Amino acid sequence: MVFKTRKQIRKNTSFPLDVVWPPVTIVVPCWNEEETISKTVDSLLAVDYPKDKLIIKVIDDGSTDNTWQAVQKFQGIANIELIRKENGGKHTAMNLIIATATTEYIGNLDADAFIEPDTLKKTMWQFLSDNSMMAVSPAIVIHEPKGFLQKAQDVQFNMFILFKKVLAIMNGVHVTQGQFSVYRKKVFDDLGPYRNAHQTEDLEIAYRMQVNGYKIGECHDAFVHTVSPDTFKGLYKQRLRWMYGFINNSYDYRHYLFKSKYGVFSFFTVPIGFLYIIATLFGTTVVLWSIGSTLYHLFARLLVTNFHMGGYGGMSFFFVNTRPIMFIYVILILFFIIMALIGKAVRGQKPVPDLSFIFFFFLFNFIASAWLVKALYNTLVTREVAWR
Repeated sequence: MVFKTRKQIRKNTSFPLDVVWPPVTIVVPCWNEEETISKTVDSLLAVDYPKDKLIIKVIDDGSTDNTWQAVQKFQGIANIELIRKENGGKHTAMNLIIATATTEYIGNLDADAFIEPDTLKKTMWQFLSDNSMMAVSPAIVIHEPKGFLQKAQDVQFNMFILFKKVLAIMNGVHVTQGQFSVYRKKVFDDLGPYRNAHQTEDLEIAYRMQVNGYKIGECHDAFVHTVSPDTFKGLYKQRLRWMYGFINNSYDYRHYLFKSKYGVFSFFTVPIGFLYIIATLFGTTVVLWSIGSTLYHLFARLLVTNFHMGGYGGMSFFFVNTRPIMFIYVILILFFIIMALIGKAVRGQKPVPDLSFIFFFFLFNFIASAWLVKALYNTLVTREVAWR
């Protein structure tokens, strides 16, 4: 599918100069985002979009830090409205604005994300060039990644650029990501507002759209920069919430799986997510078992030989594991590396691998088992995960 649609994937968004851009409301829900909220709103004010067609709603969802004070600098700007409410979760903040929005299009931008000047126009053009388009998400990239942990996430997000574009072409997108997405308001008028949805409202609304036949697009050359966790603890909490939400929303929508009426979403997108969980946990188990087994036999040999191994301890540098599973593993690694490199190229970066690739492919996926196991455990014991 990737190769059949490579021309569509490589094609950049273009539109005539005389486009009449429609009014759009962008909601910025925030909770304890005093460090990033100003930059987020500044990025909206800097977009290349008619200012009289852009309505910005900043809604403080009961922050306990100085978020409300930080946004006061925008007080009095004509197209910005500042709103404060008691804490109820991101979905309640979004629903408050959706209920009273007067524009045909409504979007959300996370308070720790920043859009590029041309992102909104490129996203909106997807709607104007396709009347059946009901929601569009741009490509999400890591903002100024530093350290191996953030750079590994950058590799992963680069892979997502290509993967989500292919899913959009096949009409199989399963999430309108919360960092930034735009909808026709008709989606909420027809299907209802956001739901808590196990702390992943952006996933559930996409599931709801898919089972009701609403088209979701992806603009691969429009970019949104998101601040990613720079500690394992922060990453663990974020991915635990994402994975818990995926597992439980998929269970809630289990009656729609493997039915031809719901197409690629039903037969491929959601099942491949569970296949990823199984493969990751299986691979981690095999690696740990192999390491444990090797150390056990090595220790046993040391005891038998009175701690004298000789040479290289019985190991040969010319030994190559030729079992079929190893060839499959190598092929999969090469495939994902190619996906990540294409993602870099789409972003305008040199498609050259670096040390972060090694960290991602050989360590990041290994530590992913930590939040996968926890997400499964929380699901089995019916324990909700915290937002942070």
